[in-house]
Amino acid sequence: MEPQNSSRCRQNFLIAVALITCFLAIFYIYYEPTVNWLNCPSVPIQDISRNITELASSGEDPDTILLIWIWPFGFKFDLESCGSLYGMHGCRLTDDRSQFHRAHGVLFHHKDIHWDLSNMPKLPRPPHQKWVWMNMESPTNSANSNVKDLFNLTTTYRQDSDIMVPYGRILENTGGEKHNEIPQKNKLVCWIVSNWNSAHKRSEYYSELQKHIRIEAYGNHFGKYISNQEYLDVVSSCKFFLSFENSIHKDYITEKLFNPLSLGTVPVVIGPSRKNYEEFVPGSAFIHVDDFNSPEKLAEHLKVLDKNEDLYRQYFSWREHFVARRAPFGLEHACLACDHIRRNKNYRVVKDLNSWFWG
Repeated sequence: MEPQNSSRCRQNFLIAVALITCFLAIFYIYYEPTVNWLNCPSVPIQDISRNITELASSGEDPDTILLIWIWPFGFKFDLESCGSLYGMHGCRLTDDRSQFHRAHGVLFHHKDIHWDLSNMPKLPRPPHQKWVWMNMESPTNSANSNVKDLFNLTTTYRQDSDIMVPYGRILENTGGEKHNEIPQKNKLVCWIVSNWNSAHKRSEYYSELQKHIRIEAYGNHFGKYISNQEYLDVVSSCKFFLSFENSIHKDYITEKLFNPLSLGTVPVVIGPSRKNYEEFVPGSAFIHVDDFNSPEKLAEHLKVLDKNEDLYRQYFSWREHFVARRAPFGLEHACLACDHIRRNKNYRVVKDLNSWFWG
């Protein structure tokens, strides 16, 4: 009798399990729980797809966008170069004005802004958007305009700019290349100038200097126009090049200095103080006219160097460890401005640009 009773108990147990299973299945199908015990609400697949589509169409962009409103002097550059040239990521440059409302910053070149601001944006400025004022000309060569309370950031050659971009840099030579070799020279002193103004200090100094030493002069003023390639050939073939700035302002040290440095020629400079120059380049890399009592004394010094190769070569000792590089005009300003905006989210405004730059 025991085996028969055991079989009946097992059968009853299986029937009970089956009934409970059926009950639970029916309960699960028809009962909609109001509490998710795993604290992880379920989202239908179609809702996930819809959210992704809405996010893509909303225009949200993880990159910082800088809009080039006015190409500097109409000169266009590669908008995709910030990453490859400067290792900057998360910045996107564009010249598409339809992106104005999305742009985190807008770059304006001063020399291209109409005096009445008629070519500036007409749409309301988004609250987060920063307007960047770019200018590489000196105050003497920049027309004062109605730009008060208009910009948030400045990018110029000046060290007190928000984004400072010099005309060139002396960089450590990390490529292992030799740059201390001096090109063959067949001229003593050279000058290239097209913008002649007899009232400029450089014009007055040249007029006196050329009485004491031979100067090979080129440019439109002297009726000797030269092409870009001819410029490189001329500068590299001279022992000394007159790197005379057209106006004297702090930090205004242009390509007139960096070109001869990169081409293996000693620059003779007129510009800000020697101390200011030495904030950018080694003091032994150039000759400053202020170091001499007169143009005649400078001419005597240049003649001494011409006859003493060892003394002359001392002006190139810096090239054993460093190289001179020009800054890509416009591109570096845009990339650095975009990166600055990406890293600095604070409020910033230039209250009186006129007094800061022209004052």
